[in-house]
Amino acid sequence: MKYAILASLFVAAAAPFPAALAAEPAATLRIGLDDIDLTTPRGTEAAQRRIDRAVGAFCRNDVEHLSVGGRRAARECREALRGDALAQLDTRRAQQLAAR
Repeated sequence: MKYAILASLFVAAAAPFPAALAAEPAATLRIGLDDIDLTTPRGTEAAQRRIDRAVGAFCRNDVEHLSVGGRRAARECREALRGDALAQLDTRRAQQLAAR
């Protein structure tokens, strides 16, 4: 009987933690591209370089000393952020081209 009560207390005490972690706000990466003309190839290349630098600084780039899981997480972070940023870049480029 004591063991069942202790187990249920442990489960009840641990239950709020995942909810607290899920409620934690995600970090946001903002890259300023307002000063770049995305309608030119040179402007697009400059924006891509700026995105690559920002993503590298945001996600861990010094992965030599990390575990395999840490390296994978850093790589996934870079790939996901770069993909999202490039998709937004394409949208913004299309808007600038349409505004011409």
